[in-house]
Amino acid sequence: MDRFGAVLEECSLLDLGYIGPWFTWEKGRFSSTNIRERLDRGLANNAWWDLFPDYQLRHLAHSFSDHCPLLLNIGKNSAAPNRIWHFRFESAWLLEDSCAPEVERLWNSSVGDFLDRLKHLCLGLDAWFKRIKKDKGLTIGDLKARLESLNGLQPTDAVLGEIMEVKLAMNLELDKEELYWE
Repeated sequence: MDRFGAVLEECSLLDLGYIGPWFTWEKGRFSSTNIRERLDRGLANNAWWDLFPDYQLRHLAHSFSDHCPLLLNIGKNSAAPNRIWHFRFESAWLLEDSCAPEVERLWNSSVGDFLDRLKHLCLGLDAWFKRIKKDKGLTIGDLKARLESLNGLQPTDAVLGEIMEVKLAMNLELDKEELYWE
């Protein structure tokens, strides 16, 4: 560790600090065996700090890994260039119970020739998917918020049990979301 500290000093690297739970690593499911440590850190030199003065480093809620993910936001929003919109039907949408009724509703509510109706369907499905994605994001966000709240409590057996339940629920939602991106 002394050599690591010497490298940090030689490179003028400083700890970025963090927002969120103080620990980044956790082991043990019961209060008697639970260990929490801050093993993972963000480091930067003064030149980096000058480039990104509005940064934030967050310790995010984690599910089944021992380590929590770190999210570095540099504070600058880069504008994405305008893109041409292309519709793509995702087969994962078929896993949603509301997909078939939504297709039927959109098709039946459209007017005009085939291409007009198809365009109406595509735009409607795009909006429907954004709503679904937002709802799933809220669910995952709620679970992450609950997990962060639980991580701030004393790690009793009851709290650690609830943490495991929330992590399981969060993993299930994340697995569903991952199907959309395969």
